[in-house]
Amino acid sequence: MENELKEKIAREYSRRISGKSGCCGTRDSSSDTPGFTPSSCSGSDSCCSGDLDHELKGLGEEAGKQSFGCGNPVGLSSIVPGDIVIDLGSGAGIDSLMAAKSAGESGKVTGIDLSDEMIRKARENADKLQLGNRVMFLKGDIENIPLEDNFATPVISNCVLALAPDKQKVFDEVYRILKPGGRFVVSDVVSEQQIPQELVENTELYVSCVTGAAQVDQYYSMIRKSGFSRVEEVVRQDYGAISHGQESIRMFSVTVRGYK
Repeated sequence: MENELKEKIAREYSRRISGKSGCCGTRDSSSDTPGFTPSSCSGSDSCCSGDLDHELKGLGEEAGKQSFGCGNPVGLSSIVPGDIVIDLGSGAGIDSLMAAKSAGESGKVTGIDLSDEMIRKARENADKLQLGNRVMFLKGDIENIPLEDNFATPVISNCVLALAPDKQKVFDEVYRILKPGGRFVVSDVVSEQQIPQELVENTELYVSCVTGAAQVDQYYSMIRKSGFSRVEEVVRQDYGAISHGQESIRMFSVTVRGYK
């Protein structure tokens, strides 16, 4: 069942990148998804600001439409020259390319994604910016990251863990691939209260980064269970609400940082 869900997610995001729709009002097609009311876009830490780094303008006007994120993990991760960066769910590579700028010629960025079409688009974007071997993109499952132990200095991710069926596995893997003293900065969608199972099983809502979200307290519990310390919430923004009978379940986009 989980493999079927992952295959559907990969197909859906391949379709979306081919249609060049992403971010904000069309960030995940949830603005017109029954049962979910998205919040209006606001805040400089959201992709909604459209404030792409000026050095990515070489990708053209469509670059902003290639981001399906809900935060700004690159801007909040303090990447420095020489960093070995892993971008989980790298999509069209927008965050990876910005990270590569900060990591410099002595650094390295590796993007991991499950969608063949996303990998193709990310490599195309990297070629446009002539980044050479400073950035690479691999097909892989973030619940089983195809990298060795103690590999990365920072791990980033932007609105992807909400799509993972087993988030505990993802955080365990992040801990495994980080060097001692390394850090993760993840922007993700969480819910104020537990999402009922019948909504979790709604695949349309799930693949739109909505009902796959973890309840916020459980989310932090998983992070700490993986072994991370100094866990802090950097940003929290309203993301919208799910209707369930007479109830309304509030959703948030959060950016979280933790250290190994």
